[in-house]
Amino acid sequence: MPRIPEDILQRIRDATDIVDLISEHVQLVKKGRNYSGLCPFHDEKTPSFSVDPDRQFYHCFGCGAGGNVFKFIQEIDRVTFVEAVKFLAERTGIMLPQNAGPSREEDAAADELYRANDLAQKYFHHLLLNDDAGATARTYLQTRGLTGETIARFGLGYAPPQWDALIKVAGRRGLSPQILERAGLALPRSTGSGHYDRFRDRVAFPIANLSDRTIAFGARALQPDQEPKYLNSPETPIYHKGRVLYGLSDTRDAIRRQDAALVVEGYMDLISLAQAGIQHVVATSGTALTEDHCRLLARYARQVVLLFDGDAAGSTAAMRACEAFLGTGLDTRVVSLPSEHDPDTFVQAHGSDALLKRAENAQSVLDFYLKQLAQQHDLSNVEGKARAVERLKPLLAKPRDAVRRDLLLREVAERLSVDEQSLRHDLQASLRRPQRPRMESAEPSPTATPDPPRHELEFVGLLLNFSQFIPQTVRQLAPDSLSDARTQTLCRTIFDRHAHSKAIDLGMIISELEDDALARLAAQCAAQDFDEEQVERQWRDYLLYFQKNALQKRIANARQALATASDDGEIVRISAELVALNQERQAVAAQQSS
Repeated sequence: MPRIPEDILQRIRDATDIVDLISEHVQLVKKGRNYSGLCPFHDEKTPSFSVDPDRQFYHCFGCGAGGNVFKFIQEIDRVTFVEAVKFLAERTGIMLPQNAGPSREEDAAADELYRANDLAQKYFHHLLLNDDAGATARTYLQTRGLTGETIARFGLGYAPPQWDALIKVAGRRGLSPQILERAGLALPRSTGSGHYDRFRDRVAFPIANLSDRTIAFGARALQPDQEPKYLNSPETPIYHKGRVLYGLSDTRDAIRRQDAALVVEGYMDLISLAQAGIQHVVATSGTALTEDHCRLLARYARQVVLLFDGDAAGSTAAMRACEAFLGTGLDTRVVSLPSEHDPDTFVQAHGSDALLKRAENAQSVLDFYLKQLAQQHDLSNVEGKARAVERLKPLLAKPRDAVRRDLLLREVAERLSVDEQSLRHDLQASLRRPQRPRMESAEPSPTATPDPPRHELEFVGLLLNFSQFIPQTVRQLAPDSLSDARTQTLCRTIFDRHAHSKAIDLGMIISELEDDALARLAAQCAAQDFDEEQVERQWRDYLLYFQKNALQKRIANARQALATASDDGEIVRISAELVALNQERQAVAAQQSS
């Protein structure tokens, strides 16, 4: 299938404000003419992520991520280029040509998975609202107190009891059972051939990515003897449950406004709270909280309140979540609900104000942890304290900055009446064990490919930012005059666009580069700072530098050829070439010194 026309891509880019788009995922602060924030693609405490609204691109000086609006959606949602274009086209109201689509097999494969999940969501939702088969599911949701508006808002549905209902509907739309299997919607039969629907006779909760595309489902059983009670989609190429938080695509604006997030465990917990007017809430989707979840939330808020079930299982889950969040530096607190309640039942019984008041008075992580340990160990004797300290060591080691770790350690020593120095010694021994390198480390790995020379990055960046110098550069410099193959490729890309009378548009260049590393490098080059009053002199200096280097290489090659030449005619030709090359080098040197 053909690529999407460049003029359509340009219209979509022009209609998308990159600051508004990225602000939905990152808290940005204006600094000069640009905006900065914590990079969403690696773990960091000091902002190194920059967004340039004039040139409509982003760049992280920490991890090197960079690109335009299409690239951002690709990286933040882990989708293909075509999927990113389609999302932004829908967002901006720009129609794509009917024949526009992926030109690579992997693009088509990913697109099929999105189509399959999108079809399933619409089919299940239709059955819930309009079909007699969905009557039991409708009754169940009504007994749970959900309104029609809430059901529509979260796109809830009903998966029918037939073994192949979805498979048949999908087949009529060109989606095979094998595609449904890859999308997590169907399973192969254990005996014989064929497939059957994964979700049957269940209320379906669609799970969306940050671009609000359905990527998976959680499904609750309607029959008392049906196991498991909740069935979740498996991991697929477009769904990684350890990186996805249920409801975040819908509630992130409220979380950003509140600068806080309430974290619950269940789909119904989130939906019930949202219906009650509590919007700054997210839920896990069939898995324990991971550090990726925590880093995701850190983009939107500085405080997290864990709001898990009041029973023993909920307390255990909250303790594990505390450990994950402590590594992020977020202000993490815990609400202890009565043992007979979960967030859903509590808000229905006592109302949203009562729940919000509990959230305002939530315990610190340490208070909650010590309370739980006191129920398991006798903290009034030596043995109980020793066991509690062992349980606390992983918690004390989690904070990545030394100051937070030191303050937490001091408080633990004081609260348990143990010797601070002994506790510190034990903890330091634990920290000296080998650990996995952190992503924000500034030290390159031994196998990392070094960046091209700085002057080559700056030269490419100059051409990207000041296209008026390109025509003369094309006439006077060959791309292979640069020493690094990557900057040579970027130069050829710029020169090719110039040759075809295309605008030197960073966003379009990044879109055309199928190599992600090259696309990042292009953004890195464009992010270089230039003094506009000195840029012409800087361009000329670079040009002469690369010309001189290229001439020196040609002279060295000619001398080597002369040393091995045996034919008189060849010797005369090479000698004349050497004279001309030396004269040319002298002329370049004279320009450099002028």
